[in-house]
Formats: sequence, structure tokens, C-alpha cells
Amino acid sequence: MERTVIFNDYANTNAALQQFDLVPDYGDLLDYLSEGRFLVEAQAYVPIDPRNPHLRDRDIETLWKAGWLVNTKVGAIAGDSYKCDFDVEITLDLMRTAEIVKPDIIVLVSGDKDFIPVILELRKRGIRVEVAALPGVNAAREVVLKASGFIDLNQYVDAAVAKILDNCERENELLFNSDRIDCDDDDLNQDPYPPVDMRSIMEDSL
Repeated sequence: MERTVIFNDYANTNAALQQFDLVPDYGDLLDYLSEGRFLVEAQAYVPIDPRNPHLRDRDIETLWKAGWLVNTKVGAIAGDSYKCDFDVEITLDLMRTAEIVKPDIIVLVSGDKDFIPVILELRKRGIRVEVAALPGVNAAREVVLKASGFIDLNQYVDAAVAKILDNCERENELLFNSDRIDCDDDDLNQDPYPPVDMRSIMEDSL
């Protein structure tokens, strides 16, 4: 089984998936990317907003629980927003992994063309580099062209949406069934319109 290491540029991936109004399930994504392979490690790189350092605390905890090794960095304020670039850190970790771990496959979850030089260097060292991204959203054409392989995350999005719809249908079915009235056999055999005793009615009225 091929030894695989996954690197996730969290901000890049998160922004792309949220364009589909999809709340990313990174545990599910990890299973999808590592299926049929021996997962050595999976690293996620999460930027921290200096204006609100604890904003992503819950997301970071969720990533840890899902099996990701989480790397964080506090960004720098830039006007009304902030900037936090992980290109250098991811590149160094990619090269360190190639030297120490020597995996068969590296999956880079990012379509950023800034990674092209390190992708080519890793390929020269005999490592298969697969890029996982969304074409037309966050996958630069050059990256797709120069990686060893491309994982189209549109297929993952389609499967995730189908799973959500299926869960909604099941919940609606459960709600429908819970609203039904349970009747035993005696109830079903009873006449819904019993005969009226007109004599007793007349006597009561006199």
C-alpha cells in the first residue's frame, strides 16, 4: 500500500468549498483523499486573524479530532483585513517530508501556482505529487498540468451534497412516520359512524 502524506492549505481549500455553500467536513475529506492508501500523516495550515485570535478555535479543535496535524500562524493586519501566507512553511515541510519520511505520494490540497517549483522538485526526487483542488475555482491550470496527478474535488463536493440531501430525506421520512397515528386491530374494526338510537333521543327530549 502506498505511503501517503497530505498537506492542506486550509484557507485556500475552505474558501473554495464555501463557494458551494458547503460547510467542509475535513474528517470526511481526509478519508476521501486517503482511501486505499496508507496515510502516514496529514497536515493542515490554518491562518489566525490577529483581530480575533480565538475565532477559529473550534475549527482547529475539529481538525485535530479528525486526524489532522494542525499548524497555525498569526497573520498581519492589512487595512481592513489581514494577510497570512503559508507558502514558505508548506514548501519547507514538503521538502522536509521528502527527505525524512520519503513517502510514495504527496497530496497537496491547494491549487496555488506558487507551489509549482516545489512540485517539480519533488517529482524529480521520485515522489508522486497529486494536487487536489476545484477546477475553475482554486486550481490554477499550470498546477494541474505540472503535478503528477490531479484530484478533482468537484467529485467530492457532488458526493458530499448527495450525502446531505440523503440525510435530509431520511430525517423528513422519520418526521413523517412519527406523525402517523398508530392503531391496533380493534380500532380498525370499529365503525367510525356508529348507529344512532333515535328512540332514546326522543325520550330524552320529552
